[in-house]
Amino acid sequence: MLTNISEPITSHAINRGQHTAILNPITNEKLNYSELEHEIIKTSLALQELGIEKNMLVAISLKDSITHVVIQLSLARIGCIHLPMDWRWGDQEKLNLITHFKPETIIVEDANSAKIIVSLLTLMNKEKVINVDKLIEAIQIIEDDFNLGKVDFFSTNQNFIANYSQNQPLLISLSSGTTGTPRGPQINHSHMISRFIAQSISLKFSWYDKFVAATPLYFGGGRTFVLSYLFLGGTIILLPPPWQPEAFIKTLREYKPNVTFLVPTQIRDLLGLDRKTLKDCETLTSVISSGAPLHENERRSVISNISGGLIEYYASTEGGGISALFAEDMKEAPSSVGKPIFRVEVQITDNEKNVQPPNTIGTVRYRGPAVASKLFGEPSSQSVGKTEDGWFYPGDLGELDKNGFLYLRGRTKEVIIRGGINIYPAEIEQTLLKIDSINEVSVFGIEDERYGEIIVAVIAGKKTLDDETLRKLCSATLADYKIPEKFSYLNELPKNSGGKIIKDKLFELFLKQ
Repeated sequence: MLTNISEPITSHAINRGQHTAILNPITNEKLNYSELEHEIIKTSLALQELGIEKNMLVAISLKDSITHVVIQLSLARIGCIHLPMDWRWGDQEKLNLITHFKPETIIVEDANSAKIIVSLLTLMNKEKVINVDKLIEAIQIIEDDFNLGKVDFFSTNQNFIANYSQNQPLLISLSSGTTGTPRGPQINHSHMISRFIAQSISLKFSWYDKFVAATPLYFGGGRTFVLSYLFLGGTIILLPPPWQPEAFIKTLREYKPNVTFLVPTQIRDLLGLDRKTLKDCETLTSVISSGAPLHENERRSVISNISGGLIEYYASTEGGGISALFAEDMKEAPSSVGKPIFRVEVQITDNEKNVQPPNTIGTVRYRGPAVASKLFGEPSSQSVGKTEDGWFYPGDLGELDKNGFLYLRGRTKEVIIRGGINIYPAEIEQTLLKIDSINEVSVFGIEDERYGEIIVAVIAGKKTLDDETLRKLCSATLADYKIPEKFSYLNELPKNSGGKIIKDKLFELFLKQ
């Protein structure tokens, strides 16, 4: 039984050592599985020499690189708990996370970054901050010892594996939600292994796939898909930020990958390219989209111009994949998020947790072996949203049809109560997105003396239609009380690194208009 996410890499190194594991087309770096295993063991030993031990909480604030991936896998090999930090964050954001979770060690990009971190947290000893250059020096010493016969890689690795259990904590998977401060669900090795297995079965991953990683490694989706393919034995083509659609196309042209994961904002950038350029996308047999829904027109355009293997993937930070909608099902259930993936059970409940019949809107809940059960550093009673019977509530409203397709109808915290009637923003957003001139929109409620709340729609871009025309178009599918009272326009909607709209910030911008 596998107990550590890095174990299969050892097997791949033995059985298919020359198969390419990961490459970076920007730097021309490349590792096969034999070399990757070699790097993981060296880095693991070097980290231990620098004072990092099993069960330590280690934060990493690194740019996307092969070294970043190796460090993640090395921390897993040691049995550490990894706290991801976006290296692009401002000083205050980093300080907030450090002071909240209190990592015992922080790995940063360079000496200058180390100085900044130390200056942010004056109580922290400098020894607790490791920059990559210092780590590389320690790795070279390990390499020299290996060459002199002082280190036996095989026995060293066996010693690591002997100390694992499936419930070994792996990482704190920070929430990428649209509101509030990040929470810290603790993801164990067993949770992540279950996610890898479910993805490979449900999304039809294979070891001979070439996967383009074009979303940040800090981001849950970017990290999980990269690790999933290395677990499986596939090839990763790492395309570090900043995202550039032209660079993505060039990568497709040169390396002929067949699978990628993109958030909707990236997909929209690609759809903005000319059709001749998009011809290079023909190599892609699967394009996975997650983080926010695509509207129906965008789906059709992706299938026609990018890949006929579009998959919309509904997932959560705390539990991984929930459901998947494949291109072949989009005609039958065009506005759904698909059917539950392997080993995931989904139900719709009312406020008393009674299971609802098909085509009834209620609270989404699901369960499966990949769901985290606790918040890091909190007692087990402080769960991430699971009840005693194992169900997790991601905070979404939805309904299931008679064929098992899941439809999202909004967030439980985002229900607009207008005149005592519950109104779900997602339904209004989907209606507005069907209007040709609207590509992005966010709907929320604001206080109103008469109705309690009224509906506001904020649209990205310049105003092309007057409010009356918009209301008339909405009236074709929406009841009068669901039609927005106010329409507002911004050049672009504020989003987090995962491409999700930050509703708190959006609300602030709306109030300033």
